Amino acid sequence: MSTITTVTLTYNEEKNIAECLESVKDIADRMIVLDGCSKDSTVELAKCCGAEVYQKDCGYFDRFQFGMDSITFDSNWILFIDADERLTKESRSELKSLCDQHVASNVNGIVVKYRIEFMGKSLKYGASTLRKLRVFRPKTAFMEDILLDQHIRLISGEMVYMNSYLLHKDYKGLVNWSQKHVQYAEWASNDFAQKKEDAKAIELSGLERSAKIKRILKYRVYYKLPSGLRAWMYYIYRYYFRLGFLDGKEGKLYAYFHAYWYRYLVDAMLFEKSKGDK
Repeated sequence: MSTITTVTLTYNEEKNIAECLESVKDIADRMIVLDGCSKDSTVELAKCCGAEVYQKDCGYFDRFQFGMDSITFDSNWILFIDADERLTKESRSELKSLCDQHVASNVNGIVVKYRIEFMGKSLKYGASTLRKLRVFRPKTAFMEDILLDQHIRLISGEMVYMNSYLLHKDYKGLVNWSQKHVQYAEWASNDFAQKKEDAKAIELSGLERSAKIKRILKYRVYYKLPSGLRAWMYYIYRYYFRLGFLDGKEGKLYAYFHAYWYRYLVDAMLFEKSKGDK
């Protein structure tokens, strides 16, 4: 039988943390929360759920690295799960089975598949398919030191893929969602401004295959399309070609906000930067 330690990064996650930890409790031998000095009841709730809590006032990557460097992990596997993510009954069972099955193999990573819940509805169609390496053996993987779309990369060994879904479910509402995506848009515009001169130098080693494909398409295809128009084209792709309209009003709103509004905001910020450079 394999052993699993869960690691969760938090900052003011009192609305999400308890449900997240409860979803992993049955398969976790140890639960660790790396908190960024929350000002709400996140820490108290995490401790009530049985988690060990370590606090450090720093950013996402630095806090993750602090945990990897300062905590001794004796388990076979580490499951990295955000506070707004939950294992379902099916994904919990499959994950435990895969961890047991590969406890002595050359597999060092397990890639999980996500389903987005938006405004209380699980989106089956228009939301972009998310797959991320989130389960790995201690000292076999690292997190990218970037502000947006950080992935965990495998240093060595093979990956296997889960079939069931992990649920991305945030209880903080649309105001919080939109505020976060304004910040993400600023980071995305800064990131592209830095990479546009040398898109071929994008680092892909250690990423799972869908992350590699998305990163290539992002910098070598999407950003080559006309500014502004590309956000509209992506919305059309997500809402019509990916059948987002089958997800009802929630699906339409998610496609509009995530595929169009957010990406048009990135283009607006890039335009603003270009005016400042003249």
